Amino acid sequence: MPKEEKPLEYQHRVLDTKGLAQRLDLEYVNRTERWMLWRRRLSWILPAAALAVSIPLVLGIGGTKKAFSNGPVSRAHAIFESRCENCHSQAFTSVPDGACLKCHDGPAHPAKAIDTATLKDTPRCAQCHVEHRGVSRLAEVSDGNCTGCHSDLDSHGQGVRMKSAAITGFSRKRHPEFSPASRSDERPLKLNHAKHMQLLVKDYPSMKLPMKCSDCHATDPNSAKGDLLPLTFDQNCRQCHSRELEFDVFQLLPGSMPAPHAKSVRTIDAFVEDTYKNALKETPSIIEKPLERDLEPTLNQDAWLKRVVQAAENYLFDPARARCLKCHEYQGDSDTLVKKVGQIRGQYAEGKPEGVPWLQRGEFSHRAHRAVDCSSCHTAARTSTRTADVLIPKIQNCTPCHGASGTAIDNCAQCHLFHNKSKETDKDRRPVEQLITRDSRFSVLERASARSAGPWAEALGGTLFRDPCRRLATWWDRGQICAIGEQSSPPPAGVPARQAGVPAPQQVIHGDRL
Repeated sequence: MPKEEKPLEYQHRVLDTKGLAQRLDLEYVNRTERWMLWRRRLSWILPAAALAVSIPLVLGIGGTKKAFSNGPVSRAHAIFESRCENCHSQAFTSVPDGACLKCHDGPAHPAKAIDTATLKDTPRCAQCHVEHRGVSRLAEVSDGNCTGCHSDLDSHGQGVRMKSAAITGFSRKRHPEFSPASRSDERPLKLNHAKHMQLLVKDYPSMKLPMKCSDCHATDPNSAKGDLLPLTFDQNCRQCHSRELEFDVFQLLPGSMPAPHAKSVRTIDAFVEDTYKNALKETPSIIEKPLERDLEPTLNQDAWLKRVVQAAENYLFDPARARCLKCHEYQGDSDTLVKKVGQIRGQYAEGKPEGVPWLQRGEFSHRAHRAVDCSSCHTAARTSTRTADVLIPKIQNCTPCHGASGTAIDNCAQCHLFHNKSKETDKDRRPVEQLITRDSRFSVLERASARSAGPWAEALGGTLFRDPCRRLATWWDRGQICAIGEQSSPPPAGVPARQAGVPAPQQVIHGDRL
């Protein structure tokens, strides 16, 4: 019979210090846990990765420079797009007026000499001209910059004459009517638009009819705005009106012989007399022809010449039947018989041959409107019978396209200027290399840094060392870093820097030149 086994006796766990010490793993101090190991590694990896990412941003390698840009600059400033320090002389601040005035004169407002008021508080350049909005023109400012003052001119200007004008937009109720609407054309010339525009082919078979506005009014190909060329008799009228200047009353000369359209009566008299003298010299027998109703010819050459010249002058200048009066007005001067009409362009002003612009406060471009039929804007041209009729469009002719389109053509700057261009002066001109390349004062540091870094850096033109120095000089110490760096090798003791051939340290203030 097998021996009966006794159950094991339960032994209570020893709770004394020695018993507890035997249960502890004394090697835990030397064994690193996994999560602790990764936390230690990440504490080095993450800062190193952040540093590696920030290096291209600081150095401007590749396109990383755009990370600090608010957007593309305007077309006029595109050449300086990668040189922020030209305008931003201080970090994280708006562009000061001084940075703009180094290239732009910015003459005072108002833009036209007809207005003599002055601003009480001149706005800053960057307040109206906002950069980094794309390739648009900086002159196309927001309407709010204009209406903010022009809605209450008396409060924002001194010496304001149009105190009642409250301009808040471009429409018949928000903008004053154009000034030509209240004026007349006082040019001493007789012109009937309606008669010219309503000519019939059957009455004038030799003319190209119907007439169009462009038959007389042509734009200047050399004008950026397409300004109209001045009208002249020889260029615009002679083709149809040359017979108005014919003077051969007795039909003695072969063919038609018009007199010159000259300003001086003496010039015309001399031409008529010389013409008959030459005819008499070439054909002496011409005096044998009867004059008008005379049955017998005048055989005396001097008497014959005097009579035919006098008859021609009477035909041209006699007020009773003068050909000149068909278009001109007499002033009574024996030499300049007709009143001066000046250049037929713009509004007539006595004593100003070039005239004055009809739109004295606004700008207009015929070239921008070349697709529009003339009569769409100049609606009264086909019915105008007097020179005094002003055919400049009114505001109602513009509002179908401007003022309600919701596009850039509704902008105030499309028709108005802020700066008085007639007072603008040129700034100091500089070589092209100085405008499109970086400041030559950094060239020593750039070359020294590139050489010290090795041939690969020098091949890159010192790019890796030029940009950080320039950025740090601009953002941090404003030139002290680059000035110190220019001393590529210290001069000998007791020898001034300039005598040693090394540029002396200087503080470089960025933005003081382009």
